[in-house]
Amino acid sequence: MSDRFYRDAQVNIDLDKIGQNYDAIEAKVNKKVIAVVKSNAYGHGSRAVARYLEERGVDFFAVGTLDEAIELRMHGIKSKILVLGIISPKDINKAIQHRVAITAPSKEWLVDSLENISYEYDKEVWIHIKVNGHMNRYGTKDITEIKEMIELIYSSEYFVYEGLFSHFAMASVDLDRVRQEQMEFKEIVNQVETPPYVHISNTAGALLVEDEFTNAVRVGIGLYGYYPSEYTKERTDVVLQPALDLVCHVVDTHEVKKGETVGYDETFIADEDMSLVTIPIGYGDGLLRKHSGYHVDINGEQCEIVGRVCMDAAMIRSNAKRGDEVRIIVSDHDSLQSLENYSNHVDTITYESTCLLSRRLPRVYSSESNEVIFNEILK
Repeated sequence: MSDRFYRDAQVNIDLDKIGQNYDAIEAKVNKKVIAVVKSNAYGHGSRAVARYLEERGVDFFAVGTLDEAIELRMHGIKSKILVLGIISPKDINKAIQHRVAITAPSKEWLVDSLENISYEYDKEVWIHIKVNGHMNRYGTKDITEIKEMIELIYSSEYFVYEGLFSHFAMASVDLDRVRQEQMEFKEIVNQVETPPYVHISNTAGALLVEDEFTNAVRVGIGLYGYYPSEYTKERTDVVLQPALDLVCHVVDTHEVKKGETVGYDETFIADEDMSLVTIPIGYGDGLLRKHSGYHVDINGEQCEIVGRVCMDAAMIRSNAKRGDEVRIIVSDHDSLQSLENYSNHVDTITYESTCLLSRRLPRVYSSESNEVIFNEILK
Protein backbone atom coordinates (compact mmCIF):
# COMPACT_ATOMS: atom_id res chain seq x y z
CA MET A 1 0.00 0.00 0.00
CA SER A 2 1.51 3.29 -1.09
CA ASP A 3 1.30 6.60 0.74
CA ARG A 4 1.66 8.41 -2.59
CA PHE A 5 -0.64 8.99 -5.54
CA TYR A 6 -0.18 10.63 -8.90
CA ARG A 7 -3.56 11.84 -10.04
CA ASP A 8 -5.66 14.95 -9.43
CA ALA A 9 -8.53 13.08 -7.77
CA GLN A 10 -9.11 11.64 -4.31
CA VAL A 11 -11.64 10.51 -1.73
CA ASN A 12 -11.28 12.34 1.59
CA ILE A 13 -12.55 10.48 4.65
CA ASP A 14 -12.94 11.94 8.13
CA LEU A 15 -12.43 9.00 10.48
CA ASP A 16 -13.46 10.99 13.54
CA LYS A 17 -16.92 11.45 12.04
CA ILE A 18 -17.20 7.67 11.63
CA GLY A 19 -16.26 7.28 15.28
CA GLN A 20 -18.81 9.89 16.32
CA ASN A 21 -21.54 8.16 14.30
CA TYR A 22 -20.71 4.89 16.04
CA ASP A 23 -20.94 6.56 19.43
CA ALA A 24 -24.24 8.25 18.60
CA ILE A 25 -25.88 4.99 17.53
CA GLU A 26 -24.44 3.08 20.47
CA ALA A 27 -25.89 5.67 22.86
CA LYS A 28 -29.27 5.32 21.12
CA VAL A 29 -29.54 1.54 21.27
CA ASN A 30 -27.56 0.76 24.46
CA LYS A 31 -26.60 -2.60 22.92
CA LYS A 32 -23.58 -4.16 21.29
CA VAL A 33 -23.00 -2.37 17.98
CA ILE A 34 -21.50 -4.57 15.28
CA ALA A 35 -19.65 -2.31 12.85
CA VAL A 36 -20.32 -3.45 9.28
CA VAL A 37 -17.26 -2.93 7.07
CA LYS A 38 -18.19 -5.15 4.12
CA SER A 39 -17.66 -4.00 0.52
CA ASN A 40 -14.50 -2.15 1.54
CA ALA A 41 -16.42 -0.37 4.31
CA TYR A 42 -19.02 0.79 1.80
CA GLY A 43 -16.22 2.27 -0.30
CA HIS A 44 -14.57 4.04 2.62
CA GLY A 45 -11.77 1.48 3.03
CA SER A 46 -12.24 -1.46 5.39
CA ARG A 47 -8.66 -1.70 6.63
CA ALA A 48 -8.41 1.93 7.70
CA VAL A 49 -11.92 2.11 9.13
CA ALA A 50 -11.60 -1.13 11.11
CA ARG A 51 -8.16 -0.19 12.42
CA TYR A 52 -9.39 3.23 13.54
CA LEU A 53 -12.50 1.84 15.24
CA GLU A 54 -10.59 -0.99 16.91
CA GLU A 55 -8.18 1.55 18.38
CA ARG A 56 -11.23 3.34 19.80
CA GLY A 57 -12.43 0.16 21.49
CA VAL A 58 -14.80 -1.35 18.92
CA ASP A 59 -14.43 -5.13 19.15
CA PHE A 60 -16.99 -6.63 16.75
CA PHE A 61 -17.04 -6.22 12.96
CA ALA A 62 -19.09 -7.75 10.17
CA VAL A 63 -18.12 -8.39 6.56
CA GLY A 64 -19.80 -9.98 3.57
CA THR A 65 -17.27 -12.65 2.58
CA LEU A 66 -14.60 -14.86 4.09
CA ASP A 67 -12.01 -13.15 1.90
CA GLU A 68 -12.90 -9.82 3.50
CA ALA A 69 -12.50 -11.32 6.95
CA ILE A 70 -9.10 -12.80 6.09
CA GLU A 71 -7.99 -9.46 4.67
CA LEU A 72 -8.73 -7.76 7.99
CA ARG A 73 -6.91 -10.50 9.91
CA MET A 74 -3.90 -10.18 7.61
CA HIS A 75 -3.79 -6.46 8.36
CA GLY A 76 -3.81 -6.82 12.10
CA ILE A 77 -7.47 -6.69 13.11
CA LYS A 78 -7.83 -8.89 16.18
CA SER A 79 -11.47 -8.20 17.11
CA LYS A 80 -14.35 -10.55 16.41
CA ILE A 81 -15.38 -10.66 12.73
CA LEU A 82 -18.69 -12.10 11.54
CA VAL A 83 -19.09 -13.15 7.90
CA LEU A 84 -22.68 -12.28 7.01
CA GLY A 85 -22.64 -14.06 3.66
CA ILE A 86 -22.58 -17.82 3.12
CA ILE A 87 -19.16 -19.40 2.82
CA SER A 88 -18.61 -22.68 1.02
CA PRO A 89 -18.46 -25.66 3.43
CA LYS A 90 -15.16 -26.66 1.81
CA ASP A 91 -13.65 -23.42 3.15
CA ILE A 92 -14.57 -24.09 6.76
CA ASN A 93 -10.95 -24.75 7.71
CA LYS A 94 -9.96 -21.27 6.56
CA ALA A 95 -12.63 -19.84 8.84
CA ILE A 96 -11.26 -21.91 11.71
CA GLN A 97 -7.67 -20.94 10.92
CA HIS A 98 -8.47 -17.21 11.03
CA ARG A 99 -10.93 -17.47 13.92
CA VAL A 100 -13.90 -15.75 12.39
CA ALA A 101 -17.60 -16.07 13.10
CA ILE A 102 -19.65 -17.43 10.24
CA THR A 103 -23.27 -17.61 9.15
CA ALA A 104 -25.04 -20.97 9.12
CA PRO A 105 -28.06 -20.86 6.79
CA SER A 106 -29.27 -24.45 7.10
CA LYS A 107 -28.77 -27.87 8.68
CA GLU A 108 -27.50 -29.17 5.32
CA TRP A 109 -24.80 -26.49 5.29
CA LEU A 110 -23.72 -27.40 8.82
CA VAL A 111 -23.51 -31.11 7.99
CA ASP A 112 -21.41 -30.40 4.90
CA SER A 113 -19.14 -28.09 6.90
CA LEU A 114 -18.61 -30.68 9.63
CA GLU A 115 -17.66 -33.24 6.99
CA ASN A 116 -15.03 -30.86 5.60
CA ILE A 117 -13.23 -30.13 8.88
CA SER A 118 -9.64 -31.34 8.59
CA TYR A 119 -8.76 -31.14 12.31
CA GLU A 120 -5.48 -29.40 11.52
CA TYR A 121 -6.23 -26.33 13.63
CA ASP A 122 -6.71 -26.36 17.39
CA LYS A 123 -9.13 -23.43 17.27
CA GLU A 124 -12.85 -22.74 17.41
CA VAL A 125 -15.18 -21.01 14.98
CA TRP A 126 -18.25 -19.13 16.12
CA ILE A 127 -21.58 -19.92 14.44
CA HIS A 128 -24.45 -17.48 13.95
CA ILE A 129 -27.60 -19.24 12.76
CA LYS A 130 -29.43 -17.22 10.11
CA VAL A 131 -33.19 -17.06 10.55
CA ASN A 132 -34.98 -16.39 7.27
CA GLY A 133 -37.49 -13.56 7.24
CA HIS A 134 -39.23 -11.32 4.74
CA MET A 135 -35.98 -10.94 2.76
CA ASN A 136 -36.10 -14.62 1.70
CA ARG A 137 -32.40 -14.37 1.01
CA TYR A 138 -30.55 -16.66 3.43
CA GLY A 139 -31.49 -18.94 6.27
CA THR A 140 -34.32 -21.03 7.65
CA LYS A 141 -37.42 -20.36 9.74
CA ASP A 142 -38.14 -24.00 10.48
CA ILE A 143 -38.08 -24.37 14.28
CA THR A 144 -37.22 -28.07 14.15
CA GLU A 145 -34.32 -27.42 11.78
CA ILE A 146 -32.96 -24.62 13.96
CA LYS A 147 -33.05 -26.86 17.04
CA GLU A 148 -31.25 -29.61 15.14
CA MET A 149 -28.65 -27.09 13.98
CA ILE A 150 -28.01 -26.07 17.58
CA GLU A 151 -27.53 -29.71 18.51
CA LEU A 152 -25.08 -30.19 15.64
CA ILE A 153 -23.08 -27.17 16.75
CA TYR A 154 -22.84 -28.52 20.28
CA SER A 155 -21.73 -31.89 18.93
CA SER A 156 -18.65 -30.39 17.29
CA GLU A 157 -15.45 -29.61 19.17
CA TYR A 158 -14.79 -26.79 16.68
CA PHE A 159 -18.15 -25.00 16.54
CA VAL A 160 -19.47 -22.57 19.13
CA TYR A 161 -23.12 -21.50 19.15
CA GLU A 162 -22.70 -17.74 19.39
CA GLY A 163 -25.47 -16.04 17.47
CA LEU A 164 -29.03 -16.19 16.19
CA PHE A 165 -29.97 -13.47 13.75
CA SER A 166 -32.20 -12.23 10.98
CA HIS A 167 -32.48 -9.13 8.82
CA PHE A 168 -35.19 -6.50 8.42
CA ALA A 169 -36.54 -6.03 4.90
CA MET A 170 -38.79 -3.04 5.66
CA ALA A 171 -37.11 -1.04 8.44
CA SER A 172 -36.28 1.92 6.21
CA VAL A 173 -39.73 2.29 4.65
CA ASP A 174 -42.58 1.02 6.86
CA LEU A 175 -42.55 0.68 10.64
CA ASP A 176 -45.83 -1.24 10.74
CA ARG A 177 -44.41 -3.90 8.46
CA VAL A 178 -41.14 -4.05 10.36
CA ARG A 179 -42.97 -4.69 13.63
CA GLN A 180 -44.47 -7.75 11.98
CA GLU A 181 -40.97 -8.90 11.00
CA GLN A 182 -39.83 -8.24 14.56
CA MET A 183 -42.61 -10.32 16.12
CA GLU A 184 -42.03 -13.25 13.75
CA PHE A 185 -38.35 -13.30 14.67
CA LYS A 186 -39.16 -13.01 18.38
CA GLU A 187 -41.50 -16.03 18.18
CA ILE A 188 -38.63 -18.11 16.81
CA VAL A 189 -36.13 -16.81 19.37
CA ASN A 190 -38.53 -17.71 22.19
CA GLN A 191 -38.76 -21.32 21.02
CA VAL A 192 -35.06 -22.16 20.86
CA GLU A 193 -32.02 -21.88 23.08
CA THR A 194 -30.67 -18.36 22.85
CA PRO A 195 -26.94 -17.77 22.28
CA PRO A 196 -24.80 -14.84 23.50
CA TYR A 197 -25.83 -12.63 20.56
CA VAL A 198 -29.34 -12.16 19.15
CA HIS A 199 -29.62 -9.52 16.42
CA ILE A 200 -31.92 -8.41 13.63
CA SER A 201 -31.57 -4.62 13.33
CA ASN A 202 -29.67 -2.99 10.51
CA THR A 203 -29.04 0.78 10.60
CA ALA A 204 -32.72 1.63 10.05
CA GLY A 205 -33.77 -0.84 12.72
CA ALA A 206 -31.19 0.51 15.16
CA LEU A 207 -32.46 4.06 14.64
CA LEU A 208 -36.20 3.34 14.67
CA VAL A 209 -37.04 0.00 16.30
CA GLU A 210 -36.88 -0.82 20.00
CA ASP A 211 -37.10 -4.28 21.55
CA GLU A 212 -36.15 -6.13 24.69
CA PHE A 213 -35.19 -9.52 23.26
CA THR A 214 -32.15 -8.66 21.11
CA ASN A 215 -28.80 -7.49 22.48
CA ALA A 216 -26.92 -6.38 19.36
CA VAL A 217 -27.43 -4.34 16.20
CA ARG A 218 -25.53 -4.31 12.91
CA VAL A 219 -24.72 -0.82 11.63
CA GLY A 220 -23.49 -0.26 8.11
CA ILE A 221 -24.52 2.85 6.19
CA GLY A 222 -25.21 4.80 9.38
CA LEU A 223 -21.62 4.29 10.46
CA TYR A 224 -20.51 6.38 7.51
CA GLY A 225 -22.98 9.18 8.21
CA TYR A 226 -25.91 8.38 5.95
CA TYR A 227 -29.52 7.51 6.72
CA PRO A 228 -30.92 4.43 4.96
CA SER A 229 -33.80 6.53 3.64
CA GLU A 230 -35.54 9.86 4.02
CA TYR A 231 -38.22 7.94 5.92
CA THR A 232 -35.59 6.95 8.49
CA LYS A 233 -34.06 10.42 8.71
CA GLU A 234 -37.45 12.03 9.42
CA ARG A 235 -38.19 9.64 12.30
CA THR A 236 -34.95 9.56 14.28
CA ASP A 237 -33.31 12.08 16.56
CA VAL A 238 -29.84 10.65 15.95
CA VAL A 239 -27.64 13.08 14.03
CA LEU A 240 -25.34 11.34 11.56
CA GLN A 241 -22.34 13.08 10.03
CA PRO A 242 -21.25 12.14 6.49
CA ALA A 243 -17.57 11.24 6.44
CA LEU A 244 -16.74 11.29 2.72
CA ASP A 245 -15.85 13.88 0.09
CA LEU A 246 -14.98 13.20 -3.54
CA VAL A 247 -12.84 15.95 -5.03
CA CYS A 248 -10.58 16.45 -8.01
CA HIS A 249 -8.95 19.25 -9.99
CA VAL A 250 -9.41 20.64 -13.45
CA VAL A 251 -6.77 19.14 -15.76
CA ASP A 252 -7.64 20.83 -19.05
CA THR A 253 -9.66 23.76 -20.41
CA HIS A 254 -10.97 24.51 -23.89
CA GLU A 255 -13.39 26.66 -25.84
CA VAL A 256 -16.28 25.18 -27.81
CA LYS A 257 -18.09 26.97 -30.62
CA LYS A 258 -21.84 26.93 -31.08
CA GLY A 259 -22.86 23.75 -32.90
CA GLU A 260 -19.81 21.73 -31.83
CA THR A 261 -20.29 18.45 -29.98
CA VAL A 262 -18.88 17.13 -26.71
CA GLY A 263 -18.06 13.53 -25.82
CA TYR A 264 -18.99 10.13 -27.20
CA ASP A 265 -21.99 9.74 -29.49
CA GLU A 266 -22.35 13.52 -29.91
CA THR A 267 -25.12 13.57 -27.31
CA PHE A 268 -24.29 17.18 -26.36
CA ILE A 269 -24.34 19.95 -28.94
CA ALA A 270 -23.31 23.42 -27.82
CA ASP A 271 -26.19 25.89 -28.19
CA GLU A 272 -23.75 28.80 -27.91
CA ASP A 273 -20.03 29.48 -27.64
CA MET A 274 -18.90 28.21 -24.24
CA SER A 275 -15.95 27.29 -22.03
CA LEU A 276 -15.45 23.67 -20.94
CA VAL A 277 -13.12 22.04 -18.46
CA THR A 278 -12.07 18.42 -18.15
CA ILE A 279 -11.76 16.51 -14.87
CA PRO A 280 -9.79 13.26 -14.44
CA ILE A 281 -12.66 11.14 -13.10
CA GLY A 282 -15.02 8.89 -15.03
CA TYR A 283 -17.10 5.76 -14.78
CA GLY A 284 -13.92 3.77 -14.11
CA ASP A 285 -13.88 5.57 -10.77
CA GLY A 286 -17.59 5.41 -10.01
CA LEU A 287 -18.81 8.61 -11.69
CA LEU A 288 -21.41 6.96 -13.90
CA ARG A 289 -22.42 7.74 -17.47
CA LYS A 290 -25.82 8.63 -16.04
CA HIS A 291 -24.17 11.46 -14.09
CA SER A 292 -24.27 13.53 -17.26
CA GLY A 293 -26.28 16.60 -16.27
CA TYR A 294 -25.17 16.43 -12.63
CA HIS A 295 -23.78 19.67 -11.20
CA VAL A 296 -20.47 19.91 -9.36
CA ASP A 297 -19.14 22.79 -7.29
CA ILE A 298 -16.21 24.74 -8.76
CA ASN A 299 -15.20 27.90 -6.95
CA GLY A 300 -18.66 28.13 -5.39
CA GLU A 301 -20.47 27.88 -8.73
CA GLN A 302 -22.79 25.07 -9.83
CA CYS A 303 -21.34 23.64 -13.04
CA GLU A 304 -22.98 20.98 -15.23
CA ILE A 305 -21.37 17.79 -16.52
CA VAL A 306 -22.05 17.74 -20.27
CA GLY A 307 -21.78 14.96 -22.83
CA ARG A 308 -21.15 11.33 -22.00
CA VAL A 309 -19.02 10.66 -18.95
CA CYS A 310 -15.94 8.77 -20.15
CA MET A 311 -14.12 5.97 -18.35
CA ASP A 312 -11.33 8.27 -17.16
CA ALA A 313 -12.71 11.79 -17.60
CA ALA A 314 -15.74 14.02 -17.73
CA MET A 315 -16.34 17.42 -19.28
CA ILE A 316 -17.98 20.29 -17.42
CA ARG A 317 -19.43 23.55 -18.57
CA SER A 318 -17.29 26.09 -16.70
CA ASN A 319 -14.78 28.86 -17.17
CA ALA A 320 -12.59 27.55 -14.34
CA LYS A 321 -8.83 27.34 -14.65
CA ARG A 322 -6.55 24.33 -14.72
CA GLY A 323 -5.82 23.29 -11.15
CA ASP A 324 -9.08 24.60 -9.67
CA GLU A 325 -10.73 22.25 -7.18
CA VAL A 326 -13.90 20.42 -8.22
CA ARG A 327 -16.22 19.14 -5.47
CA ILE A 328 -18.26 16.19 -6.70
CA ILE A 329 -19.51 14.75 -3.39
CA VAL A 330 -19.55 16.89 -0.25
CA SER A 331 -19.88 15.57 3.30
CA ASP A 332 -22.94 17.67 4.06
CA HIS A 333 -26.54 16.44 3.90
CA ASP A 334 -27.70 19.93 2.86
CA SER A 335 -25.21 20.47 0.03
CA LEU A 336 -26.28 20.32 -3.60
CA GLN A 337 -23.36 17.91 -3.88
CA SER A 338 -24.52 15.70 -0.99
CA LEU A 339 -24.20 11.96 -1.54
CA GLU A 340 -27.99 11.81 -1.49
CA ASN A 341 -28.26 14.22 -4.43
CA TYR A 342 -25.39 12.51 -6.22
CA SER A 343 -27.25 9.19 -5.86
CA ASN A 344 -30.70 10.52 -6.69
CA HIS A 345 -29.38 11.90 -9.98
CA VAL A 346 -28.76 8.35 -11.22
CA ASP A 347 -31.78 6.83 -9.46
CA THR A 348 -29.82 4.81 -6.94
CA ILE A 349 -29.08 4.74 -3.21
CA THR A 350 -26.17 6.04 -1.17
CA TYR A 351 -24.97 2.50 -0.44
CA GLU A 352 -24.40 1.77 -4.11
CA SER A 353 -22.78 5.13 -4.84
CA THR A 354 -20.03 4.73 -2.23
CA CYS A 355 -19.45 1.06 -3.06
CA LEU A 356 -18.86 2.06 -6.68
CA LEU A 357 -15.99 4.41 -5.81
CA SER A 358 -13.23 2.29 -7.27
CA ARG A 359 -9.89 1.31 -5.82
CA ARG A 360 -8.00 3.54 -8.24
CA LEU A 361 -9.26 6.56 -6.29
CA PRO A 362 -6.77 7.09 -3.44
CA ARG A 363 -8.28 7.49 0.02
CA VAL A 364 -6.96 10.27 2.23
CA TYR A 365 -7.88 9.65 5.87
CA SER A 366 -7.90 12.38 8.46
CA SER A 367 -8.46 12.27 12.19
CA GLU A 368 -7.66 14.55 15.07
CA SER A 369 -4.22 13.04 15.44
CA ASN A 370 -3.20 11.95 11.97
CA GLU A 371 -3.54 11.99 8.18
CA VAL A 372 -2.91 8.84 6.19
CA ILE A 373 -2.99 8.11 2.46
CA PHE A 374 -4.02 4.71 1.11
CA ASN A 375 -3.39 4.04 -2.57
CA GLU A 376 -4.34 0.48 -3.46
CA ILE A 377 -2.97 0.75 -6.99
CA LEU A 378 0.65 1.18 -5.89
CA LYS A 379 1.57 -1.62 -3.51
